[in-house]
Amino acid sequence: MHTEVRWLSKGKVLTRVHELHKELIVFFDQEKQGKFCEHLRCELWMSKLEYLTEIFSQLNNTNSSMQGRNENILISTDKLVALKKKIIIWKNRASSGNFDVFPSMRTTCIKEMIPIVVSHLTALDENIDHYFPSLSTEKYDWIRNPFMNIPSNIGLQLCEEEELATISSDRDLKIKHSTVPIDSFWISVQEEYPTLSKKGLSLLLQFSTSYLCELGFSTLNNIKTKKRERLRSTEEEMRVCLSHIRPNIEEVAKKHQAQVFTLIIFTIYSKKNTEIK
Repeated sequence: MHTEVRWLSKGKVLTRVHELHKELIVFFDQEKQGKFCEHLRCELWMSKLEYLTEIFSQLNNTNSSMQGRNENILISTDKLVALKKKIIIWKNRASSGNFDVFPSMRTTCIKEMIPIVVSHLTALDENIDHYFPSLSTEKYDWIRNPFMNIPSNIGLQLCEEEELATISSDRDLKIKHSTVPIDSFWISVQEEYPTLSKKGLSLLLQFSTSYLCELGFSTLNNIKTKKRERLRSTEEEMRVCLSHIRPNIEEVAKKHQAQVFTLIIFTIYSKKNTEIK
């Protein structure tokens, strides 16, 4: 009853409520909460809950796919465009009474649910346009693949177009591009083609989501617990936890004395013997 729900877990909470609705009816009967029992026994109310369960699952899947260290703004934009197209498909099917995309919805209240679902999907589509007004990345296709046929009206300056023409004609770079990530490719040609690589990296370095910030907060919460609340400096611990480079423990161990404790005892014993003599 009293639990902290993170925004990405709300869809899972709805799924659990739907799965346990019979048990919840028994629980609310025992607690004499007739209003809740009335909702859980209502076919229309349960249909709305089932629809929200499905739509939140779809949104959560999209959000989860946009999390990760290697995510960039181009990939995230593609996923949002795909979501918009899916919403249009869902709305067209729902307007004709086809709810195949929402398999958990019951079929007893289809007529009542059609206007509700269509209205909600329309509002969802409009809100995506409001929060993400520009979802076109066609003019940045040269960043993804500089070896494709690039149109001339993509907003590049003369020196940038010349560098792009040189890169697109280099067969060695074409092979290298197919074997490394996009950001690694542009970093590797930064010295030879500074102008174009700087422009490409400036776009790839933009934060498409708040994943890296949330990763830092989660790491700090794990480090500074109640048992370590007096820990003042956490920079070194966070640097180790957030780094994707794993330390070579064997090499570190080789550079240190293995029997340090034994050496300390031997030194103290030798000093005492010297003092006695």
